[in-house]
Amino acid sequence: MSRSPEPMPDFKAPPVIEVVLGVQFDPLPNFLTAHYGLFWSHVKDEYPILEDRAPLTEIFEGVQGVEAKGEIELVDLPPLRRVFLIHSNKNYLIQLQPTRFHHNWRKSKEGDEYPHFNTAKERFMKYWETFRTFAINNELGKIQPNQYEATYVNHIVEADGAFPAAIEDYSPLFSWSSAYSTGFLPKSSNATMSLRFRLPEERGALHVTFKHGKRSVDNKDVLILELTARGRSQPEGSDLEEWFEVAHEWIVRGFTDLTSNTAHKRWERIQ
Repeated sequence: MSRSPEPMPDFKAPPVIEVVLGVQFDPLPNFLTAHYGLFWSHVKDEYPILEDRAPLTEIFEGVQGVEAKGEIELVDLPPLRRVFLIHSNKNYLIQLQPTRFHHNWRKSKEGDEYPHFNTAKERFMKYWETFRTFAINNELGKIQPNQYEATYVNHIVEADGAFPAAIEDYSPLFSWSSAYSTGFLPKSSNATMSLRFRLPEERGALHVTFKHGKRSVDNKDVLILELTARGRSQPEGSDLEEWFEVAHEWIVRGFTDLTSNTAHKRWERIQ
């Protein structure tokens, strides 16, 4: 996949609070509940905290812009859960279920600094290989990737009551000016926007959502800007690392395109 020759935008203080890299794969036929514990034993020294979560639905990014979810299968047993294996520092976690493997970095407290993409990707690849080896050794079935995913979640915090009106200070997509309207409507009390951009060479799409709400830790107004790249894999997952690199580029350049120069100054853009 082609990449831009221009330098990648960079920020000293980006508003990113979570980064997720993941692979979706065909269901492993021999994956049982007991295998969660067996895999945990391989990573427990670093990831000693275990949480149960509801499983994620299989989603497939359509070439023509249609997302198709996996078919519902009628079986006697409920679907296996998803588990979170959480690092002792609370910043990293592994998500595991019979059709997915994800690795997250997340900001758990003020002062946590985003370790940058290369570190996030290296950690993902390390534990992805650990899981692949585990699947082979325990005869879970062949891991056949069918889709990749990369997500960046950004929290833009403002004073109480600032959003959604303040969104126009952060993104050129929003403007609530009388120059563009008759002035009848007041400023909106809520705002949500979803956008989709195709990746090059029919390799998936970048999904962008803007929405505002309250931050749970302090009830401050927050604009949530989430960018997710999703695309089908090559056989055997042979293009995984390359796809992550392109997804990262589209997320970072897309984030920069969709945010304002004023916001870039606040986040200390250095490139």
